[in-house]
Amino acid sequence: MIRTVALVGHSGSGKTTLGEALLYFTGGKDRMGKVEEGSTTSDYTPEEKAHRVSVRTAVLPLTYQGHRIYLLDAPGYTDFVGEIRSAMEAADSAVVVVSAETGVQIGTERAWTVAERLGLPRMVVVTKLEKGGDFFALLEDLRSTLGHILPAHLPLYENGQWVGLIDVLHDRAFRYDKGRPVITSIPEDQKAQVEKYRNEAREAIIETDESLLEKYLEGGEVEEVALSRAFHEAVRKGQVFPVAIGSSGALIGLDMLLDLFLEALPSPEERWGQGSPAAKVFKVQVDPFMGQVAFARLYRGQLKAGDTLQSDNGTVRLAHLYTAKGKDLIELEEAEAGTILALPKADSLHKGMELWQGERLEFPSARLPDPVAMVAITPESRADEAKLGDALRKLLEEDPSLRFERNPETGEQILWGMGDLHLETAKERLADYGVKIISRPPKIPYRETIRKKAEGQGKHKKQTGGHGQYGDVWLRLEPHPDYEFVWEITGGVIPTKYMESVEAGIKEAAKTGPLAGYPVIGFRAVVYHGSYHEVDSSDMAFQLAAQLAFRNVVTQASPTLLEPIYTLKIFVPQDRVGDILSDMQSRRGRILGMDQEGALAVVSAEAPLAEVLEYSRTLSGLTQGTGAYSLEFSHYAEVPPNLAQKVIAERQKAEA
Repeated sequence: MIRTVALVGHSGSGKTTLGEALLYFTGGKDRMGKVEEGSTTSDYTPEEKAHRVSVRTAVLPLTYQGHRIYLLDAPGYTDFVGEIRSAMEAADSAVVVVSAETGVQIGTERAWTVAERLGLPRMVVVTKLEKGGDFFALLEDLRSTLGHILPAHLPLYENGQWVGLIDVLHDRAFRYDKGRPVITSIPEDQKAQVEKYRNEAREAIIETDESLLEKYLEGGEVEEVALSRAFHEAVRKGQVFPVAIGSSGALIGLDMLLDLFLEALPSPEERWGQGSPAAKVFKVQVDPFMGQVAFARLYRGQLKAGDTLQSDNGTVRLAHLYTAKGKDLIELEEAEAGTILALPKADSLHKGMELWQGERLEFPSARLPDPVAMVAITPESRADEAKLGDALRKLLEEDPSLRFERNPETGEQILWGMGDLHLETAKERLADYGVKIISRPPKIPYRETIRKKAEGQGKHKKQTGGHGQYGDVWLRLEPHPDYEFVWEITGGVIPTKYMESVEAGIKEAAKTGPLAGYPVIGFRAVVYHGSYHEVDSSDMAFQLAAQLAFRNVVTQASPTLLEPIYTLKIFVPQDRVGDILSDMQSRRGRILGMDQEGALAVVSAEAPLAEVLEYSRTLSGLTQGTGAYSLEFSHYAEVPPNLAQKVIAERQKAEA
C-alpha cells in the first residue's frame, strides 16, 4: 500500500518538525534533527539553514507496517507558493498542519484553497499541543473556516496535563510514554465529551453513505468495518475532513497519525486508476554534484530500471530509478504508482514535462499567481556578467514562480518574485551557481502628460549644396485619455504622403518629455496646417519638423509628471486591519473596499508603485508574517507637485 501526501500549512506550524518526527519514528533516521540547528532532513540547502525556513519541497519516504508513505514537505512561507502548489500537484491528498498555539492562519486557508481547487482529499493535523492552546476552540474555528471537519482524535488529559490521545472513531485511548503508546481507559470527566464527538462523527460518516444511512434510520447496527469503509470513501470524495493530533516534541500520536493516513487517505489507484505508466515532472533542482535532478510523480503503472517513457520531446530512458530522502538519493529496483522519483543528470527533463507509456493521463495543474515584488539586478564583476545568463536559466527552470525581464526604458534587468525572502533566496541561489549579483529597488517608470490645449509650429529648413531640407508643421496638442493622431490638413498644404512621417516624428518626440525626459502619454495630436517645398520636402524633413513642433508645443501645454498606480488586495487577520489601513494611508494609498474570505479580511486599495516597491517587508512586519497580497498595474496618476519636483531634480542630476 502506498500513500503520497503533501504536508502543507502556514509557516511555523510545525510541518518540517512533524515530518522529521515521522521519519525518526518509522526508523528512517537514528536521531531527530532540529530546524533551529539546521539538522533536519527536509531543510538541507544553505538557504534553508541560513533562514531557518523551508524554501523547497523535500521528499521524505516512510516505511510503516510494510506500507510506503511519501511525504512531500512543502514550504509554509507564502513567498514559495510555486513549491507549495507543485507539491500538491504531485500528491494524492493534502495534510494541512495547524499549530495549536496560533490556530488558523493565512497559510492554512491558502493551502486549503489550492488543495480544494486540485480536488485533493484533505485532513488536518494539529501540532504543538504540548506548548498550549485550546484544542476544542480550535476545532470549532476549523469547522467555521474549512467546512465539514470531523475530529478523529481528541486529547487525553490527566490532572490537567496532556498525556495522550483518544481515538474517536475506534473508541479507545492511549497514554504515551516516551513515544510508546499504552492503552488506557477514558477518564470519567471526559467520557461525556468523547461520546458527544463520537456520535457526531459517526452520524457525519453515515450520512455520506445511502445504504448505511437507511440501516441506521431503521435502527440497525452499523458495523465498524462498514463504518471504516464509509469513512475512507467520505474522505476520498471530500465529504468530510478528519482532524488528527500529532506532537513532534512529545512524540504523541505519531503511530495513530500514520494509521489514519492508511485508513482515510486514498491510494494512487483510487485517484488515477490502473494502466500503463504515466508520470509528470513536478520540480527540478540543480545539484553541484549530480547536475540537474528531476523530481517526477508516478501517477499510474509500474516502472523498472531501464524502462523507457514517451514525452513530447521524444523517448526518455530511465537507466536507473531513484527516490529522494532529503538531499540523498535512494536507488530503487522498481517503482509503483505513487512513487516520487528523483532522476539525476536529467538535463532533458523540465518542470511540467509529461512522461507516459501507451495512453496519456490528464495530469493535475495549479496556476501560479503573478509575482508581487521586484528588484533590479546587476552582476558584481565581468566574470559574473558572463555567467549570469546561464545561471538565470537554471534559476528560472528550478523556480517558475520567479520572473525575469529586461526593461527597455530603464535598461535594468528586473527579477520578480513572491516577496522579499523569495528574492533574497534567489540571489543566494545564484551565488550557489557561482554568480554574485547586486540588487536594488528598480527605477520607477514615470510618465509625463499635458493638462491643457496648446498649439504652435515646427519648421525644419536646411539648405546645403544640391537639394535642401524643408518641412513645416503646425500642431495642436490636447489632453486625451489615451493617444490619438488627427490629420486636419486641407487644401493640400502638406501632401498626404507625408502624414505617416509626421506622426512618426510626433511619436519619436513623445518618447522624451520636457520635464524629466520620461515618455509623454495621454494626448491628442492634431496637425492642422503647414507648408512644403516641391523639391526640398521629404519624409525625413517632415519627421524632423513634427518633432520640433511637438517639443515647442508640449512645453506650453502645462506638462506634469505621472506615476504608476497599482491595485493591491491585502489578506490579513481581522485584528490587523487597522494597522493596514493606517499604513496604506501613509503611502498615499486609497482604500477601495473591504471584504472577507474565511477568517481573513481582504483590503482592496490602490497606491503608487514608488510607495509599495518594498511592501512585502512592510506587510510581514505589520502582521508578523501572517499577511499576503497581490499586486496589479491599474493606471497612471499625477504626482503631487512637491514630490514631482524632487523626482525631476533627481532625474536631472542623474543625467548631468
